Amino acid sequence: METKERKGPITGKEGAEIEVKVAADWTKNHRSRNPKGIISQFFGVEILDRILKQPDCLGIRIYYANAKPLTSYQKFIIGVANRLIKSAKADGEVHLILTGVTAEGMDQIPRDGKVEVATDVKMFKTNVATANTAAPTVLAEQSMPCPGGAGCPQNALTGHNN
Repeated sequence: METKERKGPITGKEGAEIEVKVAADWTKNHRSRNPKGIISQFFGVEILDRILKQPDCLGIRIYYANAKPLTSYQKFIIGVANRLIKSAKADGEVHLILTGVTAEGMDQIPRDGKVEVATDVKMFKTNVATANTAAPTVLAEQSMPCPGGAGCPQNALTGHNN
């Protein structure tokens, strides 16, 4: 169910660069809320390129998903927990941060960015790649959330069985 009014059609210009300091703060906030959770996902250039090269494609929408359904009891507990989180004003706003990745698995973020690096090397690595060209590295964030963003569909992926 959409919670915000749509703001015009999709143009292909959605999304925005984000400073490494802001991205680092936001990802730290996510890790604080999900200390044992997944912190990122990687998609290769080939599948992204195949999606983007489809006729009339203007971008990529990324859905949050989970392969394991909840039991009725788990749904109840999560419902109560979510109400407590909201009443404690600890819910926050979810964002996705996109970064380039090298063949060695290193994120392409500025080396001189003052990023707080986790000390738990089992979970986080400090790999950073410097661009091989004069072009600056780019981080991006979502700009069109769904529900609420322009063109947010109503289909099986959004919980509407149209």
